[in-house]
Amino acid sequence: MALASAAMRGLACRNCQSTVLRTFITSLGGVSQPAIQRRTFSRPVRNLSQSRGAFRDSGEHALNSINDDFKKENDEISAAKAKELAQEKEQEQKHVEETLGEENTISDEALQVETPQPSTESHIPWYLQQQSQEQAEESPIAHRQRLPDLPEYAPEILQPLLQHVSVELGMDNLTLLDLRELDPPPALGSNLLMIIGTARSEKHLHVSADRLCRWLRTEYKMTPFADGLLGRNELKLKMRRKAKRARLMSAVGAQATGGGEVDDGIRTGWVCVNVGRVKDGELPEDRSKLQRVEGMVGFGAHTTGSNIVVQMLTEEKRGEVDLEKLWTGIMNRARKQQDKESEDERIAASPEEQALKDAEPETMTWRP
Repeated sequence: MALASAAMRGLACRNCQSTVLRTFITSLGGVSQPAIQRRTFSRPVRNLSQSRGAFRDSGEHALNSINDDFKKENDEISAAKAKELAQEKEQEQKHVEETLGEENTISDEALQVETPQPSTESHIPWYLQQQSQEQAEESPIAHRQRLPDLPEYAPEILQPLLQHVSVELGMDNLTLLDLRELDPPPALGSNLLMIIGTARSEKHLHVSADRLCRWLRTEYKMTPFADGLLGRNELKLKMRRKAKRARLMSAVGAQATGGGEVDDGIRTGWVCVNVGRVKDGELPEDRSKLQRVEGMVGFGAHTTGSNIVVQMLTEEKRGEVDLEKLWTGIMNRARKQQDKESEDERIAASPEEQALKDAEPETMTWRP
C-alpha cells in the first residue's frame, strides 16, 4: 500500500492513476474496476489534414446538387448564346458576300480611284511641322496684325509705311480708307489716304507717333506733323506741374480731383500724324482733268500726288470716335451725289432733249 501510495503521488494524470490502480488490484487478486466511461459530449481527437481530405473527397455534400443545377443552367445559356452568335456571323458573312458581289459588277472605270499618298508629316515632330494657312487666319492675333489690301494706283510709300506701322510700331487692327474720290476734298488735303490703327496704351501711343515721325524724317527726308503728340520733355513737364498743383491743393485743404474728371492735357488718346504730300497716288480721272486745265490761266496751282494721314488711337478712344463709320457715311453720300449728277448730265446730253431745245423759239426781253 505504501508503494502504491508513493507511485500514485508521482502520477499527475488522473487516467494514469486509474490505470495503475486497476493493475495493482488485479495483481493482488481483487476485482478489477470497470474502465471509466467517457462523457457523451466528448469527441475523439482527429488529425486536421485527414478531416479536410475526407470532407473534400466525400461525394455526399449538400451543395453538390445545387452546383450541378447551376452548371446545367449555365451550360444551356452558353449553348443558346453560342447558337445566336453563330447565326449572327452567318448573316454578316452573307451580307459581306452580297456587297462584294455588287462591287464586282461595277465597271473598272468607276473603280479607278487615286490612292492616297502616305503623309510625310507623320514622322515629323509637332514642333517642326508648319502650321496651315487656315489656322493662321483663324488666330485672333493674326487677325489683329493683318495688313489691309492696297487700293488701285497706290503710291509707292504706302506699302512700307503700313509694314512699319504694323511690325515696328506694333499697331493693331489697321484700316485703310481711300478718300481720293471725295469732291470737294476733305480739309486734310486732296487725294487723301487715311490709315487708322489702335495703340495698346497711352504711352505706346505717344512713343509710336514719335518714332514714326523720326522714321519719316530719316528714311524719306519728309517733314511730318503730329497733332496731339506729347514730346518726351513736354510730358515730363506736364507731370511735374500736375504734381505741384496737387501739393498746393492739399496744402490748403482741398481734395484733389480724379484723373478722369478734369482734362489735364496728358491723356489725349488720339494722335494724328500728317505725313504730307507724297509722289504718285492719283486717279486716272484726276490726271485727265489736269491735262484739260493746263492751258487755262487763273489763280492757284493744281497740285499732283496724294496725301497720307495716320490716325493713332487707343482702343477706348477709337470706339468712342468711330472714324470708320464717319468717313464711310461721307463716302456713301458723295457717291450717291456723283451718281445723281452723272445721270442728270446723261439726260441733258440726249439727242431728243437737245432737239427740243433747238425747236423752242428764242424770246427776247426788253428792258427800259
